[in-house]
Order: sequence, then structure tokens, then C-alpha cells
Amino acid sequence: MSLVLMIAVIFLAVALGSWFAVGKLIDRLLSHNIVDRPNERTLHQGAVPRGGGLVIVACLILVLVLMAWVSSRPQIFSCMAVLIFSWAGLSWWDDKVNLSARFRFLVQLGLSLLTVLAFGWVTQVLGFNLFWFGPLASVIGLLWMANLYNFMDGLDGLAASQTIIGGISLAFWFFVLGDKPLAVACVVLAASCYGFLMWNWSPAKIFMGDVGSISIGAFFGTLFIIGVTRYDLSIISFLGLFGVFIADATITLMVRAWRREKIWLPHRQHFYQRLANAGYSHSRIALGGVILMSICSVFATLGVMSRDMILSSLIAILLVLAATAVLVVFLENRSKA
Repeated sequence: MSLVLMIAVIFLAVALGSWFAVGKLIDRLLSHNIVDRPNERTLHQGAVPRGGGLVIVACLILVLVLMAWVSSRPQIFSCMAVLIFSWAGLSWWDDKVNLSARFRFLVQLGLSLLTVLAFGWVTQVLGFNLFWFGPLASVIGLLWMANLYNFMDGLDGLAASQTIIGGISLAFWFFVLGDKPLAVACVVLAASCYGFLMWNWSPAKIFMGDVGSISIGAFFGTLFIIGVTRYDLSIISFLGLFGVFIADATITLMVRAWRREKIWLPHRQHFYQRLANAGYSHSRIALGGVILMSICSVFATLGVMSRDMILSSLIAILLVLAATAVLVVFLENRSKA
């Protein structure tokens, strides 16, 4: 069996299994009243079960355990499996009982510290040495990556489709670098999200919940650290790949902080939320996000393939994101006219 065919078979099998499992999970979540109801942050109508990320995380943890068994690096994959299980356990607990923000933050901080201690930290950016700030920046970055994924999981199909593109892109990067086990883990993550997306596309019948979005964000953040410390990839390439989510969440947070708003409270000020409030459908916004992240992926991959193009790819991504932000503001203002 050729490599391409084997990857296609793995993707299809995991996607079908995920689709089946999520379908069965919906009734269980409804029977236990684990649902999202409309609030100041959400864009949906009525009660929708949350917790579909359980299936995604289960697939991810299973493949990490399998890679720990069959690869030559059992310690690395075992450690990743334990950490992702911990992120997922905390987030699932929060999905069910709404933990206090302080407790949730402290545990997430501890998990981020453990990740940095296990896999290392970013030491330089574009040739500039970070010195003592490297470990701190890595912990903060991992915390932010996990939580911004949760912030951006507020529209049908958006987080799952972005995860598919991110997973496939990273699978290609790590395959080219010779890390086939890590590439397989990324393929499985993308495939499980594809199966979930069949139920999450507008109108969504189920949401990821924190157990899905935060765990996926933490996994991608861990891959950032592994890619930088073990394969000398530039952190700029990773940031560029996930530029859609990172830019939206970061700019929105900074604007709210500048206005002295309580940044920890629910809101509808993300760019994707503003488009939804302007009357654009969830499916159109999610498709726009797919196109935008695909463009970012192409430029980021060029930077991975040739280090001489890292800065050029970053500039291109920033220009694309800036143009998109201007377009969102224009469409928003036009809807109010």
C-alpha cells in the first residue's frame, strides 16, 4: 500500500468513527443536560449539547498512546498523552460544573509549566535571543493558545474547520522533517475533527465544549514548542499558520483592555461575531475562515520549506489579515447604514 493511500485510509476510518461516535454522544449529552444555552457570547438559538470534543480528544490520546508504543520515542508521546488527558479532564470538569476562573487558570498554568519543563522553550525569535524571557514567554504562549482556541469556538463549524487545516498542515511539516509518528497524530486529529464537523456545521447539532477547544489549542501549543526546540522551526511559521485565530483573539482582547472593559466577561466583539451580528450566516463566515487560513497555511509552509522566506511569508500573512480586518469593518458598517 502506498503512503498516500495509507494516509487516506487512516483519515477516512478515523473520520467515519468520529462521525458515528459524535452522533451517539449527542443523545447522552442531552439526557444529562450538558448543553449550551444562548448568552452574551453565543450566536446560536436554543439549547445545543456541548462536549463533542470528547470524541476528538479520545482519538488524539489514543493515537498518542499508540505512537508511544510503536515509535522509538515512548517517553515523548507518553508525556504528550498524559498532558492532553489532563487538559481534557480539567476542561470536561469545567463543561459540567463551571469551575471558578481562578482555579481553572491555576491548573492550566501548572500544565503549561509542566509542558515547558518536558519539551523545552522558545529561545529566539527572528534571530533575537529571548534569554530568561524565553521560558516565561513559552508558558504564556501555551496558556494563550489553549484559551484563544476556546474564545474562537463560538460559531458553527469554525474551530473544527480551522483544526482540520492546521492538523493537515502540521502533518505535512513534520512528515517533511522525518517525524512520521507526529505527522500521523496530526492526521488523526484532523480526521476526528472532520467527523465532528459533519454534526457541527451550520446549523450545529453539537458543540466541542471546552474539552475540545482548549485541549486542541493546548496540543497545537505543545507542537509549537516541539517544532521549535527539536526541529529548529521558526515560531513565526507556527504563528502565521494560526494567524486567523491568533490575530482575532489577540486584537479583540487588546481593544477591550484599551476600553477598560472586563476582558474576562462574555462578549460578541470578535471579528467573526461582528460578521454574524451584521447578518452573515455561520456557514459563509466559516467558509471565509477556511479560505483565509488556507492562504496563511501556504505562506507559512513556504517559510518552513525555506528559512529565507520566513520574514516574507510573515509580511504576506500580516497584509492578508489586515485586509480581512478592514473588510470586516466595512461589511459591518455597511450593514448598519
